[in-house]
Amino acid sequence: MKKTLSKVLISLWCCLLVGMQAQGQSTSNHVEDEAIVLIKQIYTEVSSDGNAPVDWERVRSFFIKDAIIVLRTSREGSTQFTLEEFIQDFKDFYKSPAVGESGFKEKVLRIKPHVYGDAAYVGVVYEATILNSERPPQKGIDFWLLTRKDKAWKVVAVTNDIIPPGETIPEMFEPADH
Repeated sequence: MKKTLSKVLISLWCCLLVGMQAQGQSTSNHVEDEAIVLIKQIYTEVSSDGNAPVDWERVRSFFIKDAIIVLRTSREGSTQFTLEEFIQDFKDFYKSPAVGESGFKEKVLRIKPHVYGDAAYVGVVYEATILNSERPPQKGIDFWLLTRKDKAWKVVAVTNDIIPPGETIPEMFEPADH
């Protein structure tokens, strides 16, 4: 009887532990999914077909006020922007005839999140295209840093680099072997 009771208690304990792990994992995955949704939404929001203007207030709402944005601006260098400078740079980009008339689209190709508590890092491989352009799409990588405040993710910083034509997507974005 004691052995049977012990086996039952051990079985119940194991089920409880597995259940707790699964519950913790689903919560973790849920938080991770929220971070991914935010980042994907940013790419959607800065894209426009040329007819609909970008809602810059909505874009602004995804970032903390003092966010730091570092973008590749030439083959040799990058430029650091405040959030307001980043938005103004995008507005100026949309004023160019090729972009303003036909539009611009950024599409997430691969995304790799890492979440711990209220901090997250999200790596993204994306493709940027000026619609109706003869130029091929440009691939790039963004590294996003997020914080969660009041149950909502906000961008603290982002750094960007371009994947040169002919180079492959870095291994860090490849699915892990199990």
